[in-house]
Amino acid sequence: MRTPVRIKVSLGAAAVAALLAAGSAQASAPDHVTDRATGVAVERSDAGPGRVKAFWTQERIKEAVARPADLPTAPDVDARPLDSAPAPASSGVPASASAVAPKNRLPGSGDRTVGTFAPTDVTRSIKNAATASWPFTPSGWLVYYGSDGSLYSCSAAVIVHSNKSTVWTAAHCLHGGKGGGYSKNAAFVPAKNGDDHPFGVWEKVSSYVPTKWIQDSDVITGDMAAFTVRADPTLGGFVQDVVGAYGYEFRSNSPENGFVHSIGYPGDGYGRPNSDYSGGAYQRFCTGPTVDAAPGNPLDQRLKLNCEMGHGASGGPMVKNLTGDARIVGVNSHRKADSNGNWVDNYMYSSEHGSQARSVYSAIR
Repeated sequence: MRTPVRIKVSLGAAAVAALLAAGSAQASAPDHVTDRATGVAVERSDAGPGRVKAFWTQERIKEAVARPADLPTAPDVDARPLDSAPAPASSGVPASASAVAPKNRLPGSGDRTVGTFAPTDVTRSIKNAATASWPFTPSGWLVYYGSDGSLYSCSAAVIVHSNKSTVWTAAHCLHGGKGGGYSKNAAFVPAKNGDDHPFGVWEKVSSYVPTKWIQDSDVITGDMAAFTVRADPTLGGFVQDVVGAYGYEFRSNSPENGFVHSIGYPGDGYGRPNSDYSGGAYQRFCTGPTVDAAPGNPLDQRLKLNCEMGHGASGGPMVKNLTGDARIVGVNSHRKADSNGNWVDNYMYSSEHGSQARSVYSAIR
């Protein structure tokens, strides 16, 4: 058995000034929580239209910036029991789906499409100069009121779905894991670029989180989740029509991908000064192949990518073939850390996106 490794989630807050209109509201309580046969828990907020936006005053944004959060120590992956394998896939859910480009555009929202990328590894993230252009528009910033009463931010991305309103992220951005509760008053800001949010702010309606995360804080197979956002006619209707959506490829036992973009809003990173990140105000990305995080261990099919992004990048997508048929194959989830909580290498990890990811997707309404 290997020595247990401390695993630290790259979760945190990203700086932004005057993001949302000022207002006051109390954190909304969930309407109800339901466990589904798919092994996915469903939470629906009772917050009415506009209430989430009103919650996020400038003061609360500043509080979120000042308070990143970590995940407790994870168990040794070699000690995982056989009955903790991923949940079975639901019938009728395809293993893959294609991306959908934006349909509706608001005036001045950015109509350019970026060109192709040379397959060159970028292991130290670079600031995105084309945030408001397809195919980067589905990626955005997620801010929320945590179950511990603190304010945080993550990253997330619109994923293709028939409801045209679904966003994919890490489970730890929507639920505190074992012993925790659901995040509340979550707002999604696609293509945020400093103080500019060209596609507006979208309010979360429902969340879909694996029970494996809720019960065990499982980063091996459980740290992925989805949420839906409210359609908003003032922003162009459905978020998928406005910014487009990435497709997905959720295949079990397939952590290797040749060329992937890891996208997020990090406020810091491994081996770099925090000043490089502008407080997490801007979208950044790494590129390179994903590999098997634990070769030879069939119970651990996490993805590993050489990328230094840290707090705030959590939940951002790992996307293959970004400038072609862009498909999510993982999300920024966690980093390894020593016993003192210090990161030990340049690698970003994702939970396996196979049968459990398909189960989450099948629960979305």
